[in-house]
Amino acid sequence: MMELVQNTLSRFVADGQIAGCSARIMRSDEVCFEGSFGYADIEKKIPMSDSTIFPIASMSKVVTVAGIMQLYEQGLFKLWDPVSEFLPGFKNPTIAKENPDGSYEIVPAKGEVTMRQLFTMTSGVPYPGNDTAAARIRSEKEKAYYASLKPEKGDPLPGTRDLCNMVGQLPLAFEPGEKWMYGYSIDVLGGVIEALTGKTLGEYLKENIYDPLGMKDTGFYIPKDKADRAARLYHIQDGMKPSDRVYPDAKPLFESGGGGLFSTVRDYSRFAQMLLHGGTLDGVRILGRKTIDLISTDHLNAQQRATDSWDTQRGYGYGLGVRVLTDPALADINGSVGEWGWDGAFGNWFCVDPKENLTCVYLTTNLPGSHYRFIPKLMASMYASID
Repeated sequence: MMELVQNTLSRFVADGQIAGCSARIMRSDEVCFEGSFGYADIEKKIPMSDSTIFPIASMSKVVTVAGIMQLYEQGLFKLWDPVSEFLPGFKNPTIAKENPDGSYEIVPAKGEVTMRQLFTMTSGVPYPGNDTAAARIRSEKEKAYYASLKPEKGDPLPGTRDLCNMVGQLPLAFEPGEKWMYGYSIDVLGGVIEALTGKTLGEYLKENIYDPLGMKDTGFYIPKDKADRAARLYHIQDGMKPSDRVYPDAKPLFESGGGGLFSTVRDYSRFAQMLLHGGTLDGVRILGRKTIDLISTDHLNAQQRATDSWDTQRGYGYGLGVRVLTDPALADINGSVGEWGWDGAFGNWFCVDPKENLTCVYLTTNLPGSHYRFIPKLMASMYASID
């Protein structure tokens, strides 16, 4: 049924475009495709398999969203609540207002960042980097802060909630709600989970997401006894040069709800199936059906949507931590209006398609991710295979 998918994914590897990948497609609760291609570790000749553990990067975000929406269902916050109710570092926000000459000035924000703006990536909270003045400021401040620490003299390293509060004190890239900008927002939601529950993010997600769903190989580190199952990252534009990235083998102090999880294609497929089935899988309720509807609804207004300009976002809106397909023709995808999901920096991707009763999870190890080079081809083959 899925020979086209088989051919497409095997060609990615055979043509030397990627080191390897693993994928699982389910439709109407049946596995209609499951395959692994290439190597998890080229140098050690370890083949990819359905038990290979991948760094899933920003696919972590949707797991964090599911976790905090459980707290929403318990009435512990409203989407329009200011984040400072839970993380006081976000009180009295400022903006790094950029001038045409490249300079900037720090000015008070007109309003506070809300929970809704974190979910929809309209908060203005940046990743560190060079894209905006706010991102540059964050890079400089964090570099200076970590350089000043002396753990040998007892200086504590920041945990998840600590770091989120620190980030809240730094300038935003724009007025909260003014634009869409992919950034640190979901990591901040991980800090809110800790503030609301008194547990670490990893503890909360394990108790409320992984264990109930039977996701045995998902977490913020890869235990030493599973290290031989880890997929290595490869620089796909540099002769498949292996990355020297070292994965944590014990619980990290900072647990990144926006990008720090490891998982397998089978574990994440169970998570995706739960989302498809309105928050319940095998009799285990993780979220309510109407909550899933809220997550997978496009929440952007026209002004915000105009700044959501990635190639992979053409034809998509954005819900609560997920993309939502609104225009298949513009997206150049032979899929369904309402298909939703997200991806990760290393080329990983998943989707939930309620209309076709389908989920797909695709994990790979690319540096850079090059999603637009690969994912539309996978989607074309997958949807062409549906009767």
